[in-house]
Amino acid sequence: MTSIFRTLSLLAGFSIVLGLSSNLCAQTPEQLEFFESRIRPVLVQHCYKCHSAEARKADKLKGGLVLDDRIGMRRGGESGPVFVPGDVEESLLLSALRHEDLEMPPKGKLPDPVIKDFVRWIKMGAPDPRDGKEVVA
Repeated sequence: MTSIFRTLSLLAGFSIVLGLSSNLCAQTPEQLEFFESRIRPVLVQHCYKCHSAEARKADKLKGGLVLDDRIGMRRGGESGPVFVPGDVEESLLLSALRHEDLEMPPKGKLPDPVIKDFVRWIKMGAPDPRDGKEVVA
């Protein structure tokens, strides 16, 4: 039984790595600029306090979700993946930003144009140049 679990874990890990690397290769400069100018600043301002490596170090990480690196964002947290690149319908992140099931950020809903930026970003495949190294907010 342990052998099967180990094999499945390795396959899942390879799938994540292959998915991340193929997405990274397909990213255009315009997509990366969109992430850097429209997505990352929102994450820094509204999410990293509770969802970052720094929050983990301070024992304040919420939901097991790390959003300050590409791998953490793709992996998701206790509720599973926060989005499926290209599929806005399967996005827990958008549901939370819209204050449907979860309410993130908890202090108030973001403006509609910001939420539309996240929709656009996910539709374009969620390009993300971050390399998985720890980022301090």
